[in-house]
Amino acid sequence: MEAKAGKSRTDGKGSAAYAEHVLDLFAEVLHKTITVRPLKEAGGDTTPGLAQGLQYLYQHGCCSVSEIGHGLSMSRPAASQLTDRLVDRNLASRCENRLNRRQTEVRLTDEGRLLVENIRLQRITGLSRILQRMETDDRAAFIGYLESFITAAVEDAHGALESCSHCGSDHLSECVINEVYTAATGKPINEI
Repeated sequence: MEAKAGKSRTDGKGSAAYAEHVLDLFAEVLHKTITVRPLKEAGGDTTPGLAQGLQYLYQHGCCSVSEIGHGLSMSRPAASQLTDRLVDRNLASRCENRLNRRQTEVRLTDEGRLLVENIRLQRITGLSRILQRMETDDRAAFIGYLESFITAAVEDAHGALESCSHCGSDHLSECVINEVYTAATGKPINEI
């Protein structure tokens, strides 16, 4: 029996190749159950990209297009297009900044806020269903292993800042990214 191209017979569950496979499966399951399904259950035709923009505005309040782009790691033109789509769907509004008329401020409309809250509720409900099917010790181990993986992957303060999701009002001081940054610098991310 010949081994498949790129894989040897020694690629067992402890190998990096198997870890990559499981990580790919985890990412796909996570995407479908925690991203796609909640968007469908929340109703409408909201894409993951629109949901990401809505979530960012929900967490940060009124933002400029540049701030949205920076926070979502996208170019200014892409952030502008995202803003246009949110405004066209009446999920966000755009108005002139009172202090700098050349700058535009973007904020959620009531409809946008309700949609974000519904999507978040659907995500939490779905995640709760998954966690409830796990044994209590497995849930704690799962979260601990995820934190351990993130800590190993992030490595230092620079990696923590690059990995930070800029969660704004949802910031948790016990966030593993914040803990890595604090261990490296002596101060939490929200104080920089």
